[in-house]
Amino acid sequence: MNTAAKRRASVGGVLGCLGVALALGVAPSACEDDGERRPPRSGGGQGAQEPDDGLFPGPEDPSGPPPADADGLCGNRIHEVEITDAPNIYFVLDASGSMLSPASSRATRYDRVRDAAVDLVSNLGPLINVGAAVFPLDATVDAPCRPGGEVFPVTPGDPFAGGEEGRTTTARFRAATRIEPIGGTPTAATLTALTPTLAALPGKTIVVLATDGGPNCNSAAGCDAEECIANIEQQCPEENCCAPRGLSGPEGCLDRDDTVAAIARLAARGIEVYVVGIPGSEFYGDVLDQMALAGGTAQFVSPFYFKVDDLDTLGSVLAKIAGIVVSCEFDLVDPPPEDGQTNVYLDRELVPYNPENGWRWRSPAIVELLGDACQKLKSGRVGQVQIVSGCPTEVAR
Repeated sequence: MNTAAKRRASVGGVLGCLGVALALGVAPSACEDDGERRPPRSGGGQGAQEPDDGLFPGPEDPSGPPPADADGLCGNRIHEVEITDAPNIYFVLDASGSMLSPASSRATRYDRVRDAAVDLVSNLGPLINVGAAVFPLDATVDAPCRPGGEVFPVTPGDPFAGGEEGRTTTARFRAATRIEPIGGTPTAATLTALTPTLAALPGKTIVVLATDGGPNCNSAAGCDAEECIANIEQQCPEENCCAPRGLSGPEGCLDRDDTVAAIARLAARGIEVYVVGIPGSEFYGDVLDQMALAGGTAQFVSPFYFKVDDLDTLGSVLAKIAGIVVSCEFDLVDPPPEDGQTNVYLDRELVPYNPENGWRWRSPAIVELLGDACQKLKSGRVGQVQIVSGCPTEVAR
């Protein structure tokens, strides 16, 4: 299995407080003996003592770790878990000139979209792989319709325990998507150019296409009033600002057919395209609906695309999309040797065993979160997943 689809989410296979500290990403110095020897938790004795084989300090050895559950987690073994088949979430971000429109006193539309994408990458960490492209790319005033391109290749998300400041996936994603919007909206040409790259990615891939307007930049396009962008946006004092047909230029006519076709080609390769329309795109609801239908991601009722009227809600919309493809299953590298002695913690909070609203075994080596626990994970509100054995499994009452 490739490293982008399978990687470790927690340091495990270690004993005592040091193992807990490493898995949580805190300093090992937190495990230094404070002179107090704490008794094991009630019911936690089974498996709590290691045999005296010379590999671990004896109970009277002051250099040894404190009792295994001293940090609050019952058990003496934190299992190494792997995120298998993490989905590839590939952002295709509209960086056309209209994305410079102010969305708040200090931020443009593009700023707000980029910030929401960065937050999602940070919150979901190792649950996803992430990549990004912008469109157009390297556009100028004289060449506003250059196709977009990739600015961040698909990369595994940050591990739960974090990483070196400035070198994390989140930090690099943020830097790579720092673009000054300019030019038109060459959606079809961009998606066509990206198709070979996206099709070559292993595992499940989805595209999140965020835009504030309709696609254009088709140099061969001519259009009547219904497909003329100035008319659509009610900025035309004449019957048809794109007349005579064919003289409107690449930014004048809506590039509906080629864009829908480009999305349909991605969907035919198993790459679903989620269309997100932010404020500014309301004039183009019908074409965004067609794009969502072609991408295989239409919602049950119109609008079929993900319509965002308030950019304050964009983060929750992106989380909803990601939650459709994020898995709540964890493979254990070192499954527990004994049944009924395993517990699951989300951010050190116990999740009871419950086949409907907690967790269960999918196989002897796969733990699956369900119900509220799964939704909490998918929402990006979990900083650490720990699977620990050595104490009786806590069952929901």
